[in-house]
Amino acid sequence: MTTQSPESPEFDHLLHGVPDVPSAVAAYTAAGLPAHVNPPYLGFQNGAWRLDVRYVEILTVVDHAEFADSPYGRAMASMMPFVTDQIAAGGGGLNFAVNVTDATATTERLRRAGHEVELVTFAKEGSPVSFREAFLADAPRWAPFFISYEPDRQTILDTYRGGGGRRGAHDLAGFVIETPEPAVAADWLSRLLCLPTTADGTVVPLPGGHVHFTAGPADRITTLLLTDGAPPTTRVAGLDVRPA
Repeated sequence: MTTQSPESPEFDHLLHGVPDVPSAVAAYTAAGLPAHVNPPYLGFQNGAWRLDVRYVEILTVVDHAEFADSPYGRAMASMMPFVTDQIAAGGGGLNFAVNVTDATATTERLRRAGHEVELVTFAKEGSPVSFREAFLADAPRWAPFFISYEPDRQTILDTYRGGGGRRGAHDLAGFVIETPEPAVAADWLSRLLCLPTTADGTVVPLPGGHVHFTAGPADRITTLLLTDGAPPTTRVAGLDVRPA
């Protein structure tokens, strides 16, 4: 059990690796989760089911050499074997991002606690938007990375992305991580985020997207948990979708 973090951690987005972004986006939309496709950029293509400031990122690599030499590819280098395996297997959940007040301050806290952390700043030339991401090298492959934006993500949504309101009838309640020791994993994440677990010790109630742990060998994100309306029970590119 931990105390509330001064870093105001909130769910930001979840990464879903897929073989083909347009096909996966079509499957999301058919399931009642209206998603969009972005054009390829630096060897990478993504799309998203955007809820509000939160979203599920649907992604693939279209040119491995170009992507590996990009800032995004260098930042993801350590996890690329896992990403490649997931995409080759038909897709699946990768990891997730936690929005914090200041990724630099979070990095400093984690380093003081003994973690190995890389802090990367992303700023596209000519864009008014930049963001910093903190990646842990000494963590499970499903572990979060931390992100903070300039300007803040609500301003970015309202000013540059046309606001929210197009998520469809459903909301994201959280997601499931299948791992051999769910209580141990939940306790680790609880300490990392400075958030308490629930009474049964297997859920970390991260604002915007609760993280549920369940027993199993996969050791990865397996399921999106939906609320509002009448959510579907389906499977999209290796990721289960069901009501919370």
